[in-house]
Amino acid sequence: MRERPGDAFGRLREFLDRSLFPVSPGQATRFKGWEAGLVILSLVALAAVLQLFRLGPSTALNSLWAEDGPVFLGGALTHGFFDAVTTPYAEYLVVTPRLIAELGTLVPLRDAPVVMNLATVILIAVSGLAVWFASAGHVRSPYLRGLLVALMVLSPVGTIEAVATPTNLAWYMAFAVFWLLFWRPRTTWGAGLGGALVLMTGISTPATLLFAPVALLRAISIRSRRDAIVVGSYALGAGIQLVAMANNTEAVPGDVWTTSILTTFLQRVVDGSVLGLDLSGEAWLEWGWPFLIAIVLAVATYLVAMLVRAPSSRLFAAIALLASVVTFLVSGYTRALGDVMVWHSGVYNDFAGRYAIVPALLLLSAILALLDSHYRSGKQRMPALGIAVAAVLLASIITSFDVRGAIDRDEAPWDESVRAAAARCEAKHLTEAPVAISPPGWAMKLSCGDLGSAD
Repeated sequence: MRERPGDAFGRLREFLDRSLFPVSPGQATRFKGWEAGLVILSLVALAAVLQLFRLGPSTALNSLWAEDGPVFLGGALTHGFFDAVTTPYAEYLVVTPRLIAELGTLVPLRDAPVVMNLATVILIAVSGLAVWFASAGHVRSPYLRGLLVALMVLSPVGTIEAVATPTNLAWYMAFAVFWLLFWRPRTTWGAGLGGALVLMTGISTPATLLFAPVALLRAISIRSRRDAIVVGSYALGAGIQLVAMANNTEAVPGDVWTTSILTTFLQRVVDGSVLGLDLSGEAWLEWGWPFLIAIVLAVATYLVAMLVRAPSSRLFAAIALLASVVTFLVSGYTRALGDVMVWHSGVYNDFAGRYAIVPALLLLSAILALLDSHYRSGKQRMPALGIAVAAVLLASIITSFDVRGAIDRDEAPWDESVRAAAARCEAKHLTEAPVAISPPGWAMKLSCGDLGSAD
C-alpha cells in the first residue's frame, strides 16, 4: 500500500519538531510579575554598560564611527524622515541604523552620539535577551545559555568597529534572528516582540537571507499563530529587502573570490571563536601554523565526538556549522575579504572583525548546544569537560574585552570636532564645514547653522 503524501508530511513535521524546533521546557523561577521585569531590565542595562566599558564610557558616548556620521546622521539631518529611512546604502536597506540616527536628531547636535550609541548598545542587549529565550530549546543549561549570550554581547572576535556603533549593529541582530527561527514562542506578545526584531533585522541587513533554508523548515513546522508570526515576519523582511536590492542602482564593488578566504576562516572564526581575537592573534605570532592546525584539529575532534555521542541537537549543530561556513564565505566573496583579513606569517590584524561575529557565534552555538545535550542525559551536573570549555570561552571574553588598539575612537572626540568646525565656520564665514570622526580620515559635513547652535 502506497504511503499517502499527507502521512509523509506529518512525519516530516514530527521529525522537525523533535530535532530542530523543540518546545523549551517550562522553568520555575523565583521571580514573578514586576520582579521578573525588574531583573530583565537590570540585565539589559548591565549588558549595555559592559559594552560601553569596552571603549570607555566617555569615549563610547562622545564619538561617531565611519558611516554613523556622513551616511546615517548626515542623511537624517538633510533628508525627510521617510526618504532618509528608506534610502539603501551599499545596495541594501539599513533601516535600523537610520532610525537610530533619526533619534540623534531629536536632541541637540552635541548630544547626538550619546543617543545613537546608547540606543545601539541597548538594542544589542535586547538581541542578547532574545537569544536567551530562543535558545532554551537546545541549550537548556542556564549557565551555558548565559555564556552564549555573553559571547554575543561582548563578542571576542569583534573589534573597535563593532562596539557601540549603529553601523554594525545588524550583525548582532542577525545572530538573534538565527535563534529566533528555532524558537517556539509561549505567548502571543512574546511572538510579537520576537517577530518585530526579526522584521527590523530583515530590513536592515541582507545577512538574514542566508537563513532562508532554516526559515523554510520552520514554515513547514508551524503549529500555531505564534509560530506564524515569527515566520511571517522573516518572510516580510526578506521580501522587502530583496525588492530593495533588486531595484538598487548604487554602484558597488564586484564580487571577488580570494584563495586565502579559507585560511582566514580558520584564523578568524575557528581559532577566534575559541580563544578570542587577541589570544588567537598572539598565538599566531608566536607559533604560526602549527598552533592553528592544533586548534582546528581540537575543535574538529570535539565536534565529531559530540555529534556522535550527543542524544539530541545534532541536526541543529550541523545546520549551525554549515551556516557558519556559508555566512563567512559569502561575506568574503561579496566583499573580497580574504586578502585583507588574513594573517600572514609573523603578523596579525583586527581589520574587518565584524565579518567574523556571526560565523563565530554560529560555531559557538553548535559547540554549546552539543555540550548541553550530551550532559543533559547524564548524571553529572557540571562535568570537567563542560567546566573546561566554559573556562576557555570566558577567558576569550576577558582577554578581548578592551577593544582599544592602534585605532582609538578617542582620537576624534565629537565635542572637540564640533567646536573646531564651528570655529572654522566663524573664522572663514563658511556655510558648512567638515567635522572629523573616527576612524582617522573620516569626516562629515554639517551646516554652520547647526554647528553654531551646537557650540
